[in-house]
Amino acid sequence: MRVKQDIWHGDSRELCQKLRPNSVTAVITDPPFGVNNKSNSSKSVEGRVNARKIANDESPEQAIEVFNEVMDVLLPKTKEEADLYIFTAHQVLAEWLVVAEGLNRHGFARMGVLVWEKDGPGMGRLETWGMSHEFIIFLKKGMRPRSDTRRGGVIHIPQVRPERLIHPHEKPEALMELLLKHSTDKGDLAVDPFGGSGVLARAARNTGRSCLAIEYDKFNYDRAYAALHENQGMF
Repeated sequence: MRVKQDIWHGDSRELCQKLRPNSVTAVITDPPFGVNNKSNSSKSVEGRVNARKIANDESPEQAIEVFNEVMDVLLPKTKEEADLYIFTAHQVLAEWLVVAEGLNRHGFARMGVLVWEKDGPGMGRLETWGMSHEFIIFLKKGMRPRSDTRRGGVIHIPQVRPERLIHPHEKPEALMELLLKHSTDKGDLAVDPFGGSGVLARAARNTGRSCLAIEYDKFNYDRAYAALHENQGMF
């Protein structure tokens, strides 16, 4: 069984058309939420470079429009039984729950909302309570059995520290590994059309899954590609 992880640079609305029908077992993605956040907590020079604005994140309307256009290309490429995870934030949870309901046009039904609990307050205004969690909307097409231990819907995994970020919304590999293990088997293909730091591809490598991440921002893509291929050789 040959597995491969890769990161492509470009527009997912175009690049997802290259995927074969019935090839994708899971979509795990952290799209722009539409909250226009930028981290103010980075301590190092490197960290401040990484705390950049996100493309298509200026408003929920803009983020949702792009997301739906990507899903209309990608979700028809999923298998008859497939899982979908969408990260979002409390400020726009209501809007994104509506988006999730609309994905029934591709056969996906919302099964629940997971909570990722972090160790610290996370991004946002420094004058307010820090939101030390994010939401993950979980949808299924068909009823694919889980591939791992059944768990509760609150997941406690520390976030990536600001000085280590290569993307302002970067998720920890351990979190992505857990989602992959629940919703895919070894060798299955997972796709992240808003690839960011490329963390899903690295988590797939760690767990023996195939993965394609696509990142629109060239700065982010270059760093994600380097992180994936560092000391791994080319293939």
